[in-house]
Amino acid sequence: MKSTAMLLAAAAAAVATVATAPAEAAGRASTRGVIASRPAQPPAAPNGGAVVLYSQLASATTSGALSAQFSSSSGAPYDSEGADDFVVPAAGWRIATAEFAAFVGNTTTGAYPTAANVRVYSNAAGVPGATVCNYPSVTVAYNTSTQIATVNLPIVCDLTVAGTYWISYQPIYDFGASGGDYYWNLASPQAGLIGQWRNPGDGFELGCASWSPNTSCGFTQPDYAFRLSGQVLPVSLQSFGID
Repeated sequence: MKSTAMLLAAAAAAVATVATAPAEAAGRASTRGVIASRPAQPPAAPNGGAVVLYSQLASATTSGALSAQFSSSSGAPYDSEGADDFVVPAAGWRIATAEFAAFVGNTTTGAYPTAANVRVYSNAAGVPGATVCNYPSVTVAYNTSTQIATVNLPIVCDLTVAGTYWISYQPIYDFGASGGDYYWNLASPQAGLIGQWRNPGDGFELGCASWSPNTSCGFTQPDYAFRLSGQVLPVSLQSFGID
């Protein structure tokens, strides 16, 4: 269980400027709160040569938001989830890979988590709605050079209806064992709808127990950095008669 002092530090971190980390930490900086900072990284090449369907990696900022599921019950009040939107065109998409700009806090001693929850939601009046594709505890491959977390979806996510969708990313780990946290890079400028964040147990006491705009939860940047790869679905053939 996090102490009262840690709760106060978490709330302060949401609105304070984070100090620069030592050089040996590759420039990353963090506090044990909901926001941290790292240097901007150039976007890596698309994973495995797949067709890039959508990307906000180039918009990654030096800040990151905590979006995590803690494996211990004592960490449940601090479980949090970020989500960002993307628009699927009329042809539809088959998403096979999701990549997330992410980094390790400089107080964190454990390796980057190897499992995460990845979800695709429908849009419900500007916030994530019903779950469309759900990947609980899916395998994560983290590249320490590019600082990209790659998830090859075990089953493709077919989005055959055009419109706005949301994707969320939640690494799974034990806070106590790792000594720190792992962050999803925030992105700016805003693309489409503003990114959303929630902390259902309100352990960070930010008043964001339900989906709320990033900027209402202490984050300066509006969006998250991610990339989706896969295939554009083919248009169904239609039969035509001749009069």
